[in-house]
Amino acid sequence: MKTIITLLKFLLLSEYPSGSAISYYNDQLYIIGDDASTLLVLDSNYHEVRTVRFFNYSEKRIPKAQKADLETAVIIDKDGHKNLLALGSAATREREQIILYPLDTANAQPDYISSTSFIRRLQQIPEINIEGATLAGKHLILSNRGNESNPINHLIITTPDFWQHPEKVPINISSINIPFVLAGFAGISELCYIEQEDMLLVLLSSEATGNAYDDGTIGDSYIGWVTRFNEKLSIRDISLDGITNLSEVDPAFKGEKMEGICISAVNNNEWYLHLVADNDKGASKIFNIKMEAVRAPAATQK
Repeated sequence: MKTIITLLKFLLLSEYPSGSAISYYNDQLYIIGDDASTLLVLDSNYHEVRTVRFFNYSEKRIPKAQKADLETAVIIDKDGHKNLLALGSAATREREQIILYPLDTANAQPDYISSTSFIRRLQQIPEINIEGATLAGKHLILSNRGNESNPINHLIITTPDFWQHPEKVPINISSINIPFVLAGFAGISELCYIEQEDMLLVLLSSEATGNAYDDGTIGDSYIGWVTRFNEKLSIRDISLDGITNLSEVDPAFKGEKMEGICISAVNNNEWYLHLVADNDKGASKIFNIKMEAVRAPAATQK
């Protein structure tokens, strides 16, 4: 399978820092910044709807040593209601945090949960840096981002309610193999599952850093994909079936560290996606793209 990616629009969010996760629900986009004190809610035209305070910090950006480093978010069901589940990277003890925010309740307040018990079970991963999450059927898929010193990305397959019983929840861990030549190591920065295609989209970005804490020079970002994903959940080494360098799609992606991706609509072989980028300088940028699958025609029998 090949894909054609078209950039539809993009917008600089100069006042919202460090965009790291984006989720779509009920015609609204929920954006999180890894050092932002608020959740930003936009409509589908990228107009601000509201903000929700997650942390009581007066400055624009929470200092690096103090931030919860919320790097990913996913919408889950809890007691019949939709909730935004945001996860800290767990790269430090301060970042072993989960925030649960109800989406269907007026004047809802976020709930804060420790992820320490769950993180302690991920012992086979050499350095923890949770940066992706998506639902695939009954499974919650998390991704752990590698770096130049530990150049392996991992998928963590568990259940959507893992945070309610972290000591007992089933966990399977797989590595992600990238069988394509890239300019340098690319770490997973987010996941997005397309149910209609049974396809896992994998957002990756390259950054010159040798650990899970420090930032580095930003390189290219990519969208990779795994087809027939549910058949591969028990495989210990899952390979990408394809990949696209976003810098080759449109110059607007050049130098952008893409950190979040979500799907808003599926129209046959066309998927409409929103992405968010962090420029490491206190601003964010959002992108709307169309991704179209181009499949080879079926062979005809003579």
